[in-house]
Amino acid sequence: MKLNIAYPFWLAGTHPPDCGYRAFQVTCDANGTAALKNSFLAYQIVNISYEASSFQIANGDLSDDAACDADRLSVNVSADLGLAPFGISKANRELFFMYNCTHTLRPPPPDWAPVNCTGAPRSSSESVLNPFARLAGGYMPDEAWAPVQGNCTVSMMPVMGYAGADGKDYRRLMKGGFLLDYTVGDCTACKQSGGLCRINSTNDIFECHCANGVSDLIVCDESIT
Repeated sequence: MKLNIAYPFWLAGTHPPDCGYRAFQVTCDANGTAALKNSFLAYQIVNISYEASSFQIANGDLSDDAACDADRLSVNVSADLGLAPFGISKANRELFFMYNCTHTLRPPPPDWAPVNCTGAPRSSSESVLNPFARLAGGYMPDEAWAPVQGNCTVSMMPVMGYAGADGKDYRRLMKGGFLLDYTVGDCTACKQSGGLCRINSTNDIFECHCANGVSDLIVCDESIT
């Protein structure tokens, strides 16, 4: 899908830094893959909705066995985005992983699908090393998770989801990414007043550039000279 990179995003090497906020800087590789530059993980930008102030990202570093390290993945999602002006959209669904169980789960709990960790060792003792996955409903970051059998650790990551998906589809769900919301300065009002939306690259704040200079407001006032 071809992406239109515009305010508040800006493309490094094509747009000057005052075209967008630092956190919205985008790079584009030789294959035409767009990604957030100022991110610890390789977040590919899948789609942008300027009307809804949201964009879909996916972790380009995920391997087929990534779910076998569920704890690290879930922590990185929140930690990597914690200082950015983005919020995880409630339009996402929740993909749960259950792992490090101290008691054998026979059979696994309903709605939980086993994760196939081909390289993980198996034990005949009470320890269950391979995790389980479950796809739940709408994303609720403050939700209190109910206890699960087997004295297991549970972690969660947001996913976009799709019709008919469930826990066994964890690989496709993870690679499909999730939706982020953002809030930025009002570019529409600035443009409608004849201005250009720009960012003060020193302070990383919104400015409306007008024919008579930089407005102290978010709109241009042509009466000012």
